[in-house]
Amino acid sequence: MRFLWSFFIMTLRQPDATARSILLRQWPREAIWTGLLLAVVLNALFYALLNLWFPLVGQLALLTLSTGSYIVASLLFSLGFTALLGFCGRWLGGSGAFLPLLSLMVWLQFVQLALQMILILVMLLSPLIGGLLSLLSNVFVFFVLLNFVNEAHGFASLWRALAVVLMAAIVTLFAMTFIVGLVGPTFFGLPEHV
Repeated sequence: MRFLWSFFIMTLRQPDATARSILLRQWPREAIWTGLLLAVVLNALFYALLNLWFPLVGQLALLTLSTGSYIVASLLFSLGFTALLGFCGRWLGGSGAFLPLLSLMVWLQFVQLALQMILILVMLLSPLIGGLLSLLSNVFVFFVLLNFVNEAHGFASLWRALAVVLMAAIVTLFAMTFIVGLVGPTFFGLPEHV
């Protein structure tokens, strides 16, 4: 547990060094896939708890996903976004492969989950400070993502990593919209007429 905490702190202080450390280890495929499933399930449980503690009201309540739908959507998003990070990065001259990128994304999901838990505790004490820290946390997680993509592809600048992340995010958004339209909104627990 102490190792995870020190690695978490290292991620906050030196995201590029953290990415290099993760990439230098030869993670078995099973460990990466198990980590991804664990991260997705823990995020789904956290999402369900948030819906219990802070339920959405009125029209917004219709947008609440069931836990199973959240797991499916989160898993599809993680895999699709990671594959696109690899494809777009190689298109811009990078060298990142899918599994090393996936190992970085799995760790980033755990970091994000830990930050969200801390933020919930802060929000219970002071909603105003919690909201501000939530915004700063999202900016910071995005900065860590840029460093991870930069290290995975061997880029010399964060600007290329930013271009990769933006391209992957736009394509992922269109793909998820297409999938929701294809399988129907009710599969994900969304209302049919929004």
